[in-house]
Amino acid sequence: MDPQVQASFIPKKSLEMTSTRGGHFGGLVFLISLLIFVASLVAAGASFAYTQYLNNAIASKSKSLALAEGAYDPGTIQDLVRLDDRLSQAKILLGAHVAASGIFAFLSSQTLTNVAFNTFDYTLGDDGSAKISMAGSADSFSTVALQSDQFGGNKLLKDVVFSGITADATGRISFNVSATVDSSVLSYSSTLGASAAVPVSTGTASSSMPGGTFASTTPSQ
Repeated sequence: MDPQVQASFIPKKSLEMTSTRGGHFGGLVFLISLLIFVASLVAAGASFAYTQYLNNAIASKSKSLALAEGAYDPGTIQDLVRLDDRLSQAKILLGAHVAASGIFAFLSSQTLTNVAFNTFDYTLGDDGSAKISMAGSADSFSTVALQSDQFGGNKLLKDVVFSGITADATGRISFNVSATVDSSVLSYSSTLGASAAVPVSTGTASSSMPGGTFASTTPSQ
């Protein structure tokens, strides 16, 4: 054997294929890295531009606000603030004010024609409602029953109780009635205007308290 000839058992083709595959992989990694870098630059630029936009918008709004504040005299602004406070307090007081006339307007719409109330008494509750007690008379027992149904079917009246139903020598039926009137009926703001804000029943209702007495009590403060 010729000593100049050196035997090699590593196939040259395999080396060439391995080198080629390694080069392709490295190029792919470089491309991905480049894309990520470019995306980062774009995101950073967009973030910077949006920050500048927000700063400019804030500066513009601040300038507009300063101009608006300068258009009003500080003394005028303070007067308007005080007026707003007074209006708010007046609204609160008006909402809490009680108007007893609302009860009479309500009873006028709920009392049958052949029924008359001779006495009336009411007591204000802490929640703005009123406990009423009345003594009345009617022409018959059936009229009293109809009046009981009229009161009992109204959602603004609660705990309606008819008692002491008796007939006198003339056939007139006397009775007592007690109930709780909803606070909305007594609200002064509800009675403002041309008419009270109470439900109107059928045409058979009217108020009749001839020669009656009126009394009212309020809870102690």
